[in-house]
Amino acid sequence: MSGFWDAHPGLQCRLEEVRGAIRQSAASDDRDVQASVSVLLESNGKMLRPAFVILASQFGNAPSERINRVAAAIEMLHMATLAHDDIIDSADLRRGVATLSAARGPRTAVLVGDWLFANCFSMIADFADVKNSRALSRIVARICGSEVTQSAERHSLSTSVRRYLRRIAGKTAALFALSFHVGAVESGCSPELSSRLRRLGYCLGMGFQVIDDILDVAGLESMTGKPTGQDLAEGIYTLPTILALHNDDGKLRAVLSRHPRSRRALSRTAALIRERGGITSAQAVAERYTARALREISRLPAGEAREVLANVTEALFRRNR
Repeated sequence: MSGFWDAHPGLQCRLEEVRGAIRQSAASDDRDVQASVSVLLESNGKMLRPAFVILASQFGNAPSERINRVAAAIEMLHMATLAHDDIIDSADLRRGVATLSAARGPRTAVLVGDWLFANCFSMIADFADVKNSRALSRIVARICGSEVTQSAERHSLSTSVRRYLRRIAGKTAALFALSFHVGAVESGCSPELSSRLRRLGYCLGMGFQVIDDILDVAGLESMTGKPTGQDLAEGIYTLPTILALHNDDGKLRAVLSRHPRSRRALSRTAALIRERGGITSAQAVAERYTARALREISRLPAGEAREVLANVTEALFRRNR
């Protein structure tokens, strides 16, 4: 796990317990599953989603062991989507570590992704309310639908900001919102507080994904742990590119129509996006979502969990990886 939570040792300890629960789930299966899950855990970064389950639960009252298991289920869902995404994107690296597809082959990655989906639902069924099981099912459907839309729009130079926002709402923001919602509901928070936490998750997820897409265009590979311009190379045009096209004189459109894939071509494309204000305009959108998230946090009950969430929200906006 990255050092993102070093300033919050109590939460960091809980997240290690979540990782232990995932390993324990894999331990009951064969060695290939155990080894594959270990590969995914080595590259699962900040573990934001289970952290949000835990933080939301601290506004209520629930046994930590049960919340850890629910958090593990949410992270297993996320891991499953990453395993499948890396196959679709032909990605070799994630956060500087070989992807499961690269390390053990796409066949194994598909099957382990399916295994994680199945065990995620099994764990939710054992430890969470049935309504949250249904919510999880709906989120999986939304994520898959958003992936289909993204795939259908590859190399499209007419993708609108609205369609982009709808796409990331169905992927990143939906799972962030679910993480907060599940933690709140499972710990007995009031409907009003649960709704506020869910809105916080949505705003945080939208801002997070916009920053992630900015880093794909403008980030340093040594920091992000994956090749810069990976989405551009796959013909996936995110907010910086969409906004830059609004100010284009034809050069960026012409370059994109040639489907750049080499490092040199991608670097030139990224420079054109920056010159046309794509990066700064996208940062302004991320800042607006971050401000909304901070407003929701300011209305939460005072305490350590609220302070951690405020710090985390600002850190995610400023991140460079």
